[in-house]
Amino acid sequence: MLILKKYLQKSLVRVHFGGRVREFHFKGNIPASKSLFNRALIAKSYYSNLKISGSTSCDDVAHLEKSLNQIKTEKSFNCGEGGTTLRFLAFRLSREKGHFVLKGTSRLLSRPQVEIKNILSQLGVAVRVNKTNIQIISNGWIAPKKSVVVQAKDSSQFLSALFLNSWGLDFDLKVKVVGGVTSQSYLDMTLVLLNQLGLRYQKRGNFYIVPKGQKVLSKSCRVESDMSSIFSVAAFGALFGGVEFLDFPKSTIQPDKQFLHFFEKMNVPVKLNRGVCKIKAAKDLRSLRANLQNCPDLFPVLAVVCAFAKGRSILYGAPQLKQKESNRIAKTAELLTRAGFSCQPHDDGMEIEGQKDISLERKFTFDPDSDHRLAMAAAILKYKGFKIKIKNSSVVKKSFPEFWSLVGVKP
Repeated sequence: MLILKKYLQKSLVRVHFGGRVREFHFKGNIPASKSLFNRALIAKSYYSNLKISGSTSCDDVAHLEKSLNQIKTEKSFNCGEGGTTLRFLAFRLSREKGHFVLKGTSRLLSRPQVEIKNILSQLGVAVRVNKTNIQIISNGWIAPKKSVVVQAKDSSQFLSALFLNSWGLDFDLKVKVVGGVTSQSYLDMTLVLLNQLGLRYQKRGNFYIVPKGQKVLSKSCRVESDMSSIFSVAAFGALFGGVEFLDFPKSTIQPDKQFLHFFEKMNVPVKLNRGVCKIKAAKDLRSLRANLQNCPDLFPVLAVVCAFAKGRSILYGAPQLKQKESNRIAKTAELLTRAGFSCQPHDDGMEIEGQKDISLERKFTFDPDSDHRLAMAAAILKYKGFKIKIKNSSVVKKSFPEFWSLVGVKP
């Protein structure tokens, strides 16, 4: 896996000082999507000839790549704080014969994981979900007598993990999804990528069939820039200056591309032309009403942007935010309230009263609670001039290690 540090140094942020607020400008590339990279790595673990282009040095991808390279030699694996790493790897290991142990942070293991056991037990795999680890005891998948029943109300990652590991089966995999699918857009992203790589499947209502003997037909997979990371930098441009993202995909299957639509609704100038995305600061930032059901990762940073808009913003539709790396609704409300903004948290989002003129004199320490998105949200306030000390700033390594140097903020 390539490391981006040398590449990014050529296009780091240029910070200008004018008045009380620094003017922010960035022109360059953003590392590859960790969501797509992790999905591609699972496919590559079945067909080593698949070449993945694109690069990222984030922890989530590093943990998964290291683990996949050690499948034949190790029995214990560290997943760090990565939800996709843990879930995708658990299903990948279940295709092998052996007794495997997956470890991670206490926060990761406390998130909903029981569906791993529910799904894999139907495929003849024994799973033990504990507070300190998850154990997989398997002889490989055994053909079930009926459809594998999956509940995806907690996360679509369980379904994604199942389909990502359906290569080369000696039986038709039949899947029945019961209840709704949380973050359906991420499941759609998985299926589109698998289809691009050569996997064929059938869908009828809430039933899926993956025919036996599926093979990776594509020889290469290019992983585009991470839309979540792009958004975390674009927010600085929308508030404080302007940004230009190079090699921006003309079309993308990443759900967080929705931020472009949100920015346009907020009167933020957005221009896409020949692989370049330009975003400039809004002269009159408008409030936003937005459903984040399919793009919950935007919430913490978007909420902070809304705090500087004119009027009341309403972000809704994402109850899964309470079960992310932190309770993102509660932690974002804490951040905004301590900075002096008025907001009202709800079970699926938040109402935010925009305030352009607000005192920057409050001094406070903010703990992002091991959540990279919260650290990035707090960075916007720090850049604005709020006297905030951000604890555990290294948490951004989970998805975007270059973040602090790129935005020019000392946490």
